Amino acid sequence: MINERLRSNSERQNDHPPQNVAWEGDVYSQVLGNEKSGYVRGLGLGPTPSILWGSKSSIGNIGPNDSSNEVKRLEQKVIQLTELNEKQSEEMSSMKHELSWMRQVMCEIGQVRDANSGHERVPQAQ
Repeated sequence: MINERLRSNSERQNDHPPQNVAWEGDVYSQVLGNEKSGYVRGLGLGPTPSILWGSKSSIGNIGPNDSSNEVKRLEQKVIQLTELNEKQSEEMSSMKHELSWMRQVMCEIGQVRDANSGHERVPQAQ
């Protein structure tokens, strides 16, 4: 039975030129039933095209100025984030240098055994 439907569908497809889409009687309509007006086929009764893809009027209202303003705003945001990243990298480098200096000083006064292992304490000789 399935093979018969596939053969009849392929024969019907040969009747339609390739630029035309045959919605009536296609495999989807046979499995899912007739398409309901205003709903997205295969997604049930909940989602509608306007919910999934927005209405044409809202898409048509977006002008070139809106998108160029958005691009400028995003470029400014990228510049701000790049500057913040550079500032934080400099601060991190400074902190690493200071930590290295502190370990060296603590090693010299005998509070730590090794400048690379700042977590170990050496008992003080009295």
